[in-house]
Amino acid sequence: MLFVCEDNRWSATTATDAMTAGEGALARARGIGLAGVTVDGNDVFAVHAAAGELAAAVRSGDGPRFLHAITYRLKGHVSVDPARYRDGAEVDRALQEDPIPAAARRLRTMGADASQLEAVGAQAQAEVAAALAAAAAAPWPAPGDAYTDIQDAGSGRWLG
Repeated sequence: MLFVCEDNRWSATTATDAMTAGEGALARARGIGLAGVTVDGNDVFAVHAAAGELAAAVRSGDGPRFLHAITYRLKGHVSVDPARYRDGAEVDRALQEDPIPAAARRLRTMGADASQLEAVGAQAQAEVAAALAAAAAAPWPAPGDAYTDIQDAGSGRWLG
C-alpha cells in the first residue's frame, strides 16, 4: 500500500507547524516502520517521479511506503471560511507556486504547444466529470457500513 499525505500546511485554522512537534509526517511514518519521502507537492513532476518509485517498491513486495507531498491550501478550511487568520503575502506567494500553471510553464519549455496543453486540460476535466457521474450514480452505502473498517484501540465503543 502506498500512503499519501497531502500536507497543505494547515490544520483547520492553525498552521500545522505550530501544532505539530518534531519533524513532521514523514518522521512519524518512519517511526512506525514506513519508508518514504517528502516532496514538493506543487511540483507535479516531482510527485509523479516519487510516487512511481514508491509504487514500484510496493509492487515488488518491499512493503508499504509513505509519500509526504507538501503543498499549500489556497482557500479557507471550509467554503464559508474567509481565512483571515493567514498572512495575505503568504497566500500570494502560494498562488505564484500553483501547480497547474507551473506544470504548464514547464511543459511549454519542453516543447508543448497551446493545443497540447488544452487537450491535457480537456482530458482532465473529462476524467473529473466521469468520476462525478460515477459517484452520483453509485448506490448509497448501508448505514451500518459506517462502523466497518475502523480502528478499535480497545477504548469505549459506539452503541448506535
